[in-house]
Amino acid sequence: LEQMLKEQDEGFSATLLKLIDKTGKKDSEVYRKANVSRQHFSKIRNNPGYKPTKATAIAFAIALELDLEQTKDLIGRAGYALTNSSKFDVIIMYFIRQGIYDIYEINTALFAYDQLLLGA
Repeated sequence: LEQMLKEQDEGFSATLLKLIDKTGKKDSEVYRKANVSRQHFSKIRNNPGYKPTKATAIAFAIALELDLEQTKDLIGRAGYALTNSSKFDVIIMYFIRQGIYDIYEINTALFAYDQLLLGA
């Protein structure tokens, strides 16, 4: 058990910050595109064990324009998955597969199907 705990993967916060650095974008560009406040992003940045909601985790994947596998990896680090049994998840997967990363367009579709919105 001790050995497995030492080999534990990085969590959501560390992975998100690395992905942002990899894009070369400013933090502010990414959290604005994710429709997340500066204060909320600060909590994520300063707390390595921070666990976002599923909607927030997906909002960052959308803001970073991650493909489906990268999205599943990022949200998986927060303990979430995407499945075909959830209307919310199916809508998210549709937009990612179509290469549509406009959070407001995605939120319009989520709203139309009475689902939780991303960000905010």
